[in-house]
Amino acid sequence: MLKNNPLRALLLAIVAAIALPLAAQTPKWAKKAQKAMLSIITYDPQGQMLHSTTGFYVSADGIALSDYKSFKGAARAVAFDAAGHEYPVTCILGANSLYDVVKLQVEATKTPALAVATASSVSGDKAFILPYSSSQDGKPAATVISAVSTFSGDHPYYTLPVRLTEKWASCPVMNEGGQVIGLLQMAASVKDTCSYAVSALFADSLHTSALTPANADYQAIPMKKALPAEASQANSFIFLLGTRDTATYLSYVNDYITRFPAETNGYTMLAEMQAAQGRFDEAETTWTAGIKATSKEDELRYSRANTYYRQIQARQVPDTWTLEAALQDVEAASALNPLPLYASLRAQLLYSLKRYAEACEQFLTLNQTNLRSADNYLYAAQCQQMRGDTTAVLALQDSAVACFTRPYVEAAAPALLMRANTLLSLERYREAVRDLNDYEHLKSNTLTANFYYRREQAEMHCRMFQQALDDIERAVKMEPREPLYHAELAVAHYRFNQLDEAIAAARAAIDLAPEFADAHRILGICLRAQGKEPEARAALQRAADLGDPLALQLLNPQP
Repeated sequence: MLKNNPLRALLLAIVAAIALPLAAQTPKWAKKAQKAMLSIITYDPQGQMLHSTTGFYVSADGIALSDYKSFKGAARAVAFDAAGHEYPVTCILGANSLYDVVKLQVEATKTPALAVATASSVSGDKAFILPYSSSQDGKPAATVISAVSTFSGDHPYYTLPVRLTEKWASCPVMNEGGQVIGLLQMAASVKDTCSYAVSALFADSLHTSALTPANADYQAIPMKKALPAEASQANSFIFLLGTRDTATYLSYVNDYITRFPAETNGYTMLAEMQAAQGRFDEAETTWTAGIKATSKEDELRYSRANTYYRQIQARQVPDTWTLEAALQDVEAASALNPLPLYASLRAQLLYSLKRYAEACEQFLTLNQTNLRSADNYLYAAQCQQMRGDTTAVLALQDSAVACFTRPYVEAAAPALLMRANTLLSLERYREAVRDLNDYEHLKSNTLTANFYYRREQAEMHCRMFQQALDDIERAVKMEPREPLYHAELAVAHYRFNQLDEAIAAARAAIDLAPEFADAHRILGICLRAQGKEPEARAALQRAADLGDPLALQLLNPQP
């Protein structure tokens, strides 16, 4: 290191002595290099100018380098070449805030470009700083490199013993052969007498990746970013970007199709978005184009079938968008490539078409693939439910529950609840209560009053009166404005001969629903149990007047 070293002082003295002679020696390549220079203006999202800076082309197809800080917050940028021609900056190709460099695409063709040096310069080498000049006669400032350090592997970071004005920022630093070695950066401190240059090779190596939409450096630049060079990375880029900004999403999808015309994903993403926007004819055109352009017709047909199915459920669609058409597409896709994913959609379509026997068979077949799951048994059970075969329903629900072992995980909850409902319908109450207890353990934070009411009903049939009382009290606490729960609470108290509590609950139900016949009947029964016959008959008569046949029988018992 040369800092605080007599050798450094001597070097700086030598540099000062030779600076003026070097400045007078304009390299032969300077005039041609000037044509690669750019003046760049950036604008914020409201169209207000943010910064004016310098850049330069490094390839003949309009790729240029500049400084990051001028692009931070920029929604748009324009570049002026040395001849004064204006071109828009179309996208950001790479960015790094730490080293203040950005790589960008300018909408220009056959551009003059500086060659990026692949070999690093060393301390003591001559260097030239090339300014932007619209007259193409800007003379480079000559100096020497006083120190070289490395970063990010072995990329060089140069120290130059000159301090230039801000207008020189991001100008190219050239070697004697006319190759660009770095981008000039200003000193951080006003007391610093040096300038610095970050490796142009490093800046030129920047590129976007699948994770670019989540990268803070890129997020800070609202301008469009270039898709990654590999199709899989570009696909992940768009997925991570998301569809929240529809216009931006579609712009990237169209770029994907242009860049990777033989890849299926671009067509499916575009067609599905067009369908979601109600642009049905355009979606059909996109699927057709994809089928012609790619070798994976099955993926396009599956996309179309799945979109038909989802859109039919969600909105009004063209007459040609039918479940039958979707089924034809997914069956054609399966014939081309028998993937379980396609079979799964076929099963759902068959169910929607009320072809329950075929749908049941297809759901069960899925359990012989890598899509095996408890859900397939539950879907098959639903098919049998629609056919009225309760025995088959319970057998399939048993198979669904058998996919899990105790202690159950939350994924088992749907199977337990569905089997409990079937057991209730079959009046197998103790088994139903067992499943409901397991379900409660898994879903305790999301249970409703109705759950506790239904379990209380099953517990009453099992003569599990204390559990039933606890459950209906919980239901009342959760929904105190529901008269049914108060009436059921009255029944539970009556079972325990807690007549005062039963009467209070029945009256609460009546207060909430004065024409609730069951509540009047329950009140009458409790009052009669207390020996209050006149009041009991009045309550029973009110229930009978409201159409309760049981109350009428209690008023006029048969001998």
